[in-house]
Amino acid sequence: MGKWISFLQMYNESLTGAALVIMGLIFVIILLRILRQIKRLNRSLSGITKNIQAYFDVIMQEEPQEQEDQTQEEMQQSVHAQEDESAIEQEYRKQEEEEVFNAVLQEYFS
Repeated sequence: MGKWISFLQMYNESLTGAALVIMGLIFVIILLRILRQIKRLNRSLSGITKNIQAYFDVIMQEEPQEQEDQTQEEMQQSVHAQEDESAIEQEYRKQEEEEVFNAVLQEYFS
């Protein structure tokens, strides 16, 4: 035990320097591991960001298509409505013409 104490007293300055160097190396290793983990997280985050951007691009492309589809559907509905109205008008005209024709026939044969 006495030898250890004398050894520590004799090489106190060099042992302190060695301890500081070892602690510095440990600190540098920890910093390097932290930096590597930050790089991994950054790569993962950039990948996620790219995926989100691609998703938004797809959504933005689909919205105009949906709007075009809705516009086309509205146009088709308006065309069908106009066709229905014209069909109703034609049927109404036919009924009026039949009534007039029947009235003329009744006048003629009575």
